[in-house]
Amino acid sequence: MATMIILLGTIQPGSLSAQTSGIGSDGYTRFMWRGTNYSISIWKLDASLNSVGSHVYGPYDGWIPIALTVGSNNYTYVLWKNTNGSISLWLVDPNLNLVTYHVYGPYAGWTPDSLSISEDGTNHLRILWRETQGSVSVWSVDANLNYLSSKQYGPYTGWDPEIK
Repeated sequence: MATMIILLGTIQPGSLSAQTSGIGSDGYTRFMWRGTNYSISIWKLDASLNSVGSHVYGPYDGWIPIALTVGSNNYTYVLWKNTNGSISLWLVDPNLNLVTYHVYGPYAGWTPDSLSISEDGTNHLRILWRETQGSVSVWSVDANLNYLSSKQYGPYTGWDPEIK
């Protein structure tokens, strides 16, 4: 308990633009705190909302955490963006240990905006990108972080993409 109190005292959460929590098929909730220095603390809570574990990662020079989601496979996925426009997509095991990651980009004019996961049992991820001219690109990535496909939409006159 003393560790949790110290950790709570050192984390100063910042705002995040996308999903930062999820519940796995094991019933555990995972969520992410973002430190003012852009480090993250990923927590795991049991069904009674008791903390059963956490890991701190970062900070990493130039990287900003964007979103977290959890698959039915009980793995956590974390999306980071770099100041150069590239992304890093992380795969974190059910015990919150980093397994692997992939880096994509940078892609001129495109900014990663959010991360979500399919609910069809495939654990395919969706990464939403916003383009400076008003287009949106939706990527499909498999559970092992491999790019599968993408579609681009817009721009549409009189409409701005509002992805949150």
